[in-house]
Amino acid sequence: MSSVKQSVTLDLQLRQLLLPKLGQEASECEDVIAVDAERYRFAVADGATEAFAARRWAERLAQQWVRRESTLTSEEFRDWVAAEGRELHESWNGLSLSWYAEAKARTGSFAAFVGVELDLKSVLPSWKAVALGDTCLLHRRGDVLVKSLPLARSDCFNNAPILVASNCALHETSMKSVVIDSGNCESGDVLMLMSDAVASWYLKCFENDDLAAEDCFFTRPDNELGEFFDQERRAGRIRNDDLAIVRIEFKERSMG
Repeated sequence: MSSVKQSVTLDLQLRQLLLPKLGQEASECEDVIAVDAERYRFAVADGATEAFAARRWAERLAQQWVRRESTLTSEEFRDWVAAEGRELHESWNGLSLSWYAEAKARTGSFAAFVGVELDLKSVLPSWKAVALGDTCLLHRRGDVLVKSLPLARSDCFNNAPILVASNCALHETSMKSVVIDSGNCESGDVLMLMSDAVASWYLKCFENDDLAAEDCFFTRPDNELGEFFDQERRAGRIRNDDLAIVRIEFKERSMG
C-alpha cells in the first residue's frame, strides 16, 4: 500500500509490504505491521516461530505500541512489556492445551520488535525509536546509511537473537539489550522498518553498493513489489522467511 500524509514541514510517503514465507498463506505470517499515521507512529514485530502464540504476541506489541502517546524510555519499555505480557498470559487461562503446548505456554511468547515515533512539528523534524531483537530500523540519506539499529551489518544476524519475552521472569537479562536511539529528518531521507530476513538483505545490498535495495521501491508499483521479493527469496538472496517492510520517505512539504 502507498499513502501520503502531510505534516507541518514535511510530507510522508509510506509504502508497506507484508509477505508470508514462500508456499504459506497470509494467515500463517508471524510478522506484523502497525501504523498510526495520525500520531506518526510505526512498528514492526516478528513472532518467534517456535514460541507459543507468537503471532498474537507480535500483534499485541506492534498494535498497542502505536496507540501510545509517547516513545518509551528503557525502563518504561520494560514496564510496558511486562504489563502486556501479563495480559497475554491471562488470556490463556482456561484454554484446553496439550501437555506440550502447556509447557510452551509456561515459557511464554517471544518476538523481535522495533517502533519509531516521528516529531514533524518541530523546527528540526526528528525520529525516536526503540528496538529489541533483529527487527530493524534503517535511516538512509542519499548514499549514506545514517543509522541502523539494533543491528548495523548484514553479518550481525544469527539464529539466536535476544527477543522481547512475554514472561517477565526473563526480562532481567533480555532487557539489557534494548536499544533506544534518535535522529533528525531531512527532505529526501528514508526510514525503513524491516523484519530480520529483509533487513539483512537490505544491509548486504548497501555494503556491496548494490542499488537493488532502493531501486525496487522507485521502479516497481505496489502490485509488482511483492513478486520482486518473492523472486529474491527464490533466488536465495533473501532467506525464505516472513517479510515485513514499512518504508517512510520524507518529502519537502508542498506549498500548493
